[in-house]
Amino acid sequence: MLRLLIFLLVVLGLGFLFAWVADNPGTIFLEWDWLAAQMGRPGEEVGIPLTLAIAHLVVLVFVIMEITGILRGILGTPAFLTKFFDNRRRERGYKALSRGLIAASSGDVDTARSLAKESGRLLGGDPLVALLGTQTALLEGKRDEARASFQTMLEDDSTRMVALRGLFLEAERQGEPQAARHYAEEAAKSAPSLPWAGKAKLRYQAVDGDWDASILTLDSNRSAGLIDKQEARHQRAILLTAKAMSLEQANPEGARKLAKEAHKLSKDLVPAATSYARSAARLGDIKGASKVLEETWRLMPHPEIADAYATVRPGDSVQDRLSRAKHLASIRSNSPEGNFAIANAAIDANEWDLARKVLEPVLTTRPTERACLLMADIEEGQNGDKGRMRDWLARAVRAPADPVWTADGHVSEEWLPVSPVSGEVGAFEWKVPVEQLGDESAPVLTLEELQEAAKPISTAEERPVVSVEDDPNIIDAEEVIDTKPSETSVEESKPEEASSDDVKEEVQEEAASTEEANSEEAKSEETVSEEADKGSENDKENDTSAEKEDFPESANDNPTRTAETDNSGEDTESQKSGVYENTAELPLKRRPDDPGPHPDKEPPKKGIFF
Repeated sequence: MLRLLIFLLVVLGLGFLFAWVADNPGTIFLEWDWLAAQMGRPGEEVGIPLTLAIAHLVVLVFVIMEITGILRGILGTPAFLTKFFDNRRRERGYKALSRGLIAASSGDVDTARSLAKESGRLLGGDPLVALLGTQTALLEGKRDEARASFQTMLEDDSTRMVALRGLFLEAERQGEPQAARHYAEEAAKSAPSLPWAGKAKLRYQAVDGDWDASILTLDSNRSAGLIDKQEARHQRAILLTAKAMSLEQANPEGARKLAKEAHKLSKDLVPAATSYARSAARLGDIKGASKVLEETWRLMPHPEIADAYATVRPGDSVQDRLSRAKHLASIRSNSPEGNFAIANAAIDANEWDLARKVLEPVLTTRPTERACLLMADIEEGQNGDKGRMRDWLARAVRAPADPVWTADGHVSEEWLPVSPVSGEVGAFEWKVPVEQLGDESAPVLTLEELQEAAKPISTAEERPVVSVEDDPNIIDAEEVIDTKPSETSVEESKPEEASSDDVKEEVQEEAASTEEANSEEAKSEETVSEEADKGSENDKENDTSAEKEDFPESANDNPTRTAETDNSGEDTESQKSGVYENTAELPLKRRPDDPGPHPDKEPPKKGIFF
């Protein structure tokens, strides 16, 4: 555009010049003997009109320029030809390079390798040729060759960032975190605006626990615009909390200041509040610790907040902790975590009725695993009812899972500032694990069912005593003959049985009638036990082992079991069929659905919490 403007200005100037000359005509006289002789007027002056002289002058300049251009073209032909062939060679090289990069990206190793060689022959030491060769080496699995190529590319400023990123990725792939951190720091130092370098540097510093360097890197990333303001505030709060937790034992005052700053940046960050509470409690600031915990509880009801609030003052009695739990629950009403906090404190204080009452809303809306475990503790602590305790434990197995600290599919018992999988800062969240999201929910209990479950078990003294006369199926233990008598008694009875057939027939008839009565009673007891234990496979195994213990198969261990022997001393058919095997005595020592403790397993310990 500028050249066109200049050309128009020159043409316009020449037009004005010729117009001015035309308006002011004149003659130019030349004293040139050769020109005068050629015109046939030797010795005279030659007059040329001014307009004609200017026109000849312009033509002369144009001719000189054309001649100069022709001479320059003739003299510059070798250089022109060299440039032409160089351009053609470069064009072929870049075409091969382009095809090679496409082949490398598509995974065609053979084509990429041949095109890398061709482009290297045509383009020489072009940076893109080195990059294509490195990518081809990576595709072929030649890691050492690729790293050597990246090291060579570090010397060229145009390929330095590419080489640093390649070396960083190779270090991560080979599990060398120290080398990866070094390359990330070098790249961030050379180009602070590189997103991958800044984030990788922060990630590795946080994984190494270098909290001071992590905070500085976070500020640098925020200044470079790599993260937004809100995310920077949240990550800074997490890093400050992690540093505070590392200083709690050695420097509680410094830990309290750091946790307080983190709490101001993110008031719903539970670890920051609990860290501040622990440090403040050690320094005697119970009021300040309680205030911070209450602020976080309003935004994020959490079991760790409830536990820290209940135990913020060392040496408090269980009743004091129960009062504090009630006060905390009143701050955020209608929260299940408040019910859990009161229930835990009530169980510690042996306030069983209160614990049942506060758990009723949870059990009638969404009975989770933790609620069922608390009910198992209540049944064991209040009534000592092993059967109901096992029933609640079975419910807990099928109940929906409670939220836990989880990040990248990894579940942790405590909060961590970085993910152990990806190293991301602030990856842990309080939520239900991913594998539990699709599980079916446990059946919701009604208030009537809970009240029925809360009724105490009637003791053995309150149960009616059933005599042998009232129930014909009951067999008096005194009338039962020992199933395996001693050798002396057998020898003494042999001549008696041989001499008297009537006594033998009477014993057989009595054994047959007793077998029928015992079979009916055993069937009824097995039916009751199967209905009571339906829905819990674990209880079935315990019931089987307990039943074997109560009704042993050995005749020596059970005095109520009878059998008879023939003249040879061998067991009869009635003994082999298990006569009097399930004989029970009334009143029962425990409920039919309670198998009792397993002889090989310890009973569940009191106080099962998550």
